Amino acid sequence: MAYNVLNLFDATDDGDEQGDPTFLPLLIKKGWSENKCLWKQGFRRILCEELDWTQEKYEERLRRVAKVLLDYDGGADIVVLEELENRRVITDLWKKHLKSKRYRKPIHFESPSNRGIDVGIISRLLLKELPIAHPVDLSGIDPNPTRDIVEATFKVTPTRFLKIAANHWPSLDHVVQARIRAAEVAKKIALKAQKEGTSFIAMGDFNTLPSEVPNPIEDNIADNEWSDSTRPLVDIPHYVGRYPNSPGDGSHFYKGNWSPLDRILVSKDFFRKETPFRIDLETFGVFAPSYLLTKETVQDPNTGKSKTYPIPFRYDFLTDEGYSDHLPVVLKIIVN
Repeated sequence: MAYNVLNLFDATDDGDEQGDPTFLPLLIKKGWSENKCLWKQGFRRILCEELDWTQEKYEERLRRVAKVLLDYDGGADIVVLEELENRRVITDLWKKHLKSKRYRKPIHFESPSNRGIDVGIISRLLLKELPIAHPVDLSGIDPNPTRDIVEATFKVTPTRFLKIAANHWPSLDHVVQARIRAAEVAKKIALKAQKEGTSFIAMGDFNTLPSEVPNPIEDNIADNEWSDSTRPLVDIPHYVGRYPNSPGDGSHFYKGNWSPLDRILVSKDFFRKETPFRIDLETFGVFAPSYLLTKETVQDPNTGKSKTYPIPFRYDFLTDEGYSDHLPVVLKIIVN
């Protein structure tokens, strides 16, 4: 499973390490000598100045995230999470809700992202070796740093290993070249796994649209040609041609459009008979129980007419309702 949990921030003031001052109690904000929200604009500035983000609200968010994770077949054996403030939030999630469900200590690195949102991995499997954080160098493209790509290799059996890369590529506010840089990092990890003879899965929020040219995924790291080792991955949503169980064609809804931002990419050895694993393509899709969805009436960008959509039930930080603006993507792997 890969799940963008939408700004999972604690209520602790980390001083100079506090990437986003929005997620703090009003009691702390009232003590500021200067307004730390001035760099934000519009609704984001209002939210930053007025949100009273308390420990109680943070605990409720942890419960909601844990519910989503565990409601999928009792919890996936490997979970990639995006938009984590720091190590504390993924550790709290684990200690309070997941450790008792046989999940092992989470994998996390503090990323250089200015907002302080990171990726992390939680798994029930033992690690084969120490995980690695791979930086994505945006020099010459963007002065603001982005999230690392985190690599971890797990022991599925004593002799069979699976390498995972947790991704959260630069957003669509950045030029496509920023996502191509991230794709190159993911590609290097995939080629390393290929050289090692280790099956590999990259998953997360790739922030990539099919219309992007050149396309960071389809023109660079993934295709459906099994003999082409220079593009070492298969993009499962592209291969399947849809997002099963999704109310629309994707995992994320924004301004009247569904987008395939959240993806699972697998190494080509999964499609060969001699591989230690195989993928169950029928299990790929979004996890979309009714409580993760709501209805919204918006203007259809194609027809101009109003239309009611079932969409992800985005977490509302003012009302404390909802979950995330993304739906989790899932896939089952079978040991041969």
